[in-house]
Amino acid sequence: MQIDHDPDEPKLDRGPGPWKAVLAVIVFAWIWYLYFQPFNWPSIALGLLTGAGVVAWAIDITGNKIPDSWRGKASRSGRP
Repeated sequence: MQIDHDPDEPKLDRGPGPWKAVLAVIVFAWIWYLYFQPFNWPSIALGLLTGAGVVAWAIDITGNKIPDSWRGKASRSGRP
């Protein structure tokens, strides 16, 4: 089975999106935390927020696709 594709379909313009603002908020949060707070539960939440932001950014810029360079030889050939 083959999917029909429009050869004249415009490519998606993947600009920076909201990621510059998200990065600015995360940087501000880290600076504030490191200046004012000792290690405690908010630090764990900040780490989780940072990780979630990086994951969301990576999914957005890659279109949720795994790069071919990350795939093993078995997955390129169609075998599990």
